[in-house]
Amino acid sequence: MMNTKWLEFLAEKGAVVENSQAVSVEETTSPYYSLDDTYICELTKLGLIRASGEEAQSFLHGQFTNDLNNVSSELSQLSSYCNHKGRMLSIFRIFKRDNNFYLTLPREILDTTLKKLTMFKMMAKVDLFDESDELVQFGIAGPNTESILSSLHITIPHQVNHCTHSNEITIIRLPSENTRVLFISNTNLAIAFWKQISAKISIATSGFWDLHDIHSGIPQVCANTSEAFIPQMTNLELIDGVNFNKGCYPGQEVVARTHYLGKPNRRMYRASIADDNAPESGTNIYTPEDASQPVGKIVIAQKTSDENCTALIVLRTEKKDDEALHLGSVAGPKVLVQPLPYSLDSKTDVNLSQK
Repeated sequence: MMNTKWLEFLAEKGAVVENSQAVSVEETTSPYYSLDDTYICELTKLGLIRASGEEAQSFLHGQFTNDLNNVSSELSQLSSYCNHKGRMLSIFRIFKRDNNFYLTLPREILDTTLKKLTMFKMMAKVDLFDESDELVQFGIAGPNTESILSSLHITIPHQVNHCTHSNEITIIRLPSENTRVLFISNTNLAIAFWKQISAKISIATSGFWDLHDIHSGIPQVCANTSEAFIPQMTNLELIDGVNFNKGCYPGQEVVARTHYLGKPNRRMYRASIADDNAPESGTNIYTPEDASQPVGKIVIAQKTSDENCTALIVLRTEKKDDEALHLGSVAGPKVLVQPLPYSLDSKTDVNLSQK
């Protein structure tokens, strides 16, 4: 199943489509994106799961790491789905639209997530659907976002994670050092919107979206890293993706024990990698002292120049100041740990009110 109409429209706008996803945009003048630029961004790599029914909220609440009681039509939420060992199958954002709950997450892990949810549904009065091709997701990000949308009389949420709904378009504000907003609508509205706004700004692929996630310290789980990390390894509890007061869910005992009995021995960091190719998620990181045993793993990476990439990595905490981190092998490209926009020491230090 695919949204042929949307993909054909993107192709008309210069997108190169492969396997039902846009992989590049001919219009882009530079092979590298910058956070200083403003783009409208296709997000065909993302999918949607819809949960409906009178017990949808209580069912999802018992499956995920966060408190679904806090999700409303005005407030979205970051959360994750763990196996019984506390390892995350997926990370996603949950929002509410027309009394239904939606999970936005990478398409490559959608089927796994949906199948497990369906398996645990049992007698619960909830229906679960793959809605990826019924609603279109796209985004706008960059320093000129608000002024451009304001010129079109489009109002966006003032705070991160907050939502608005206007003319059947859902708008969610996401973390970024600049303004970043996610749009969800039906195909016809998405096409009409793009025709109106693409004359004002350039088009980007989801690589631009990933760059914002990297600089904001927002983790992703893909097929290569599904069930590789517990939430704390990706700092999820520091960015409001875990609630320790909500009660049971799969893997809750492991996640809670890590929280209450000590600090995790692995954390997520931002990193610069001296390589001309962005490594795949799940690629291992080594040091000469640990040549046969990886000390870290790539979460997500994007190229920033001919010679460098930026990335989020999960790393053994005692190695964060190591100057001999290498990608793929001890002879691989050098990896340099860089600061995140939030502290790893205390949740109170996290700033989720970024523009």
